[in-house]
Amino acid sequence: MTFQLISSYLIGIAGLVVGVVVGLILAAWRQGKIDTNPAVTRWDLWVTIPLLLGAIGGHIALVPQMVQQNQVLFSLYAAAVIVAVIIGFAGFSIWRLGAVLFPLGSIVAYFYYAIPARSADYVGLTLKVVELAVIVAALVPFAMPERMRLGRRMVA
Repeated sequence: MTFQLISSYLIGIAGLVVGVVVGLILAAWRQGKIDTNPAVTRWDLWVTIPLLLGAIGGHIALVPQMVQQNQVLFSLYAAAVIVAVIIGFAGFSIWRLGAVLFPLGSIVAYFYYAIPARSADYVGLTLKVVELAVIVAALVPFAMPERMRLGRRMVA
């Protein structure tokens, strides 16, 4: 398998950064309201959601660089993730399923196309690593439910 650095795809990294920053701004804005919402923990607010928005920011930034089919798929992916986050802020825990399944589907789709072509790009791989981090971050509250529910700080 060959790995390529496609210069026109570097805008995806900028989109990733912008998405994370938007997620952190959203976290700061929602911080006071988190205690009334059992569906979104502090961990989700400061880690899962910014990473998730970063991943879709990278995809949205890449839309103009893609063929029409991928433009539609990237846009639908972004819309679905945004709806999942809104559902979480509305207080429904089902949002976490979207935070796991949508990035997982994106990872599978990427490698479905990359493996037969024997070619992958660094920006795409970077987005897949971020999406994998989103999946792990979305599952952390299940590994430590008591600590997450009580809002205790996690010590490394």
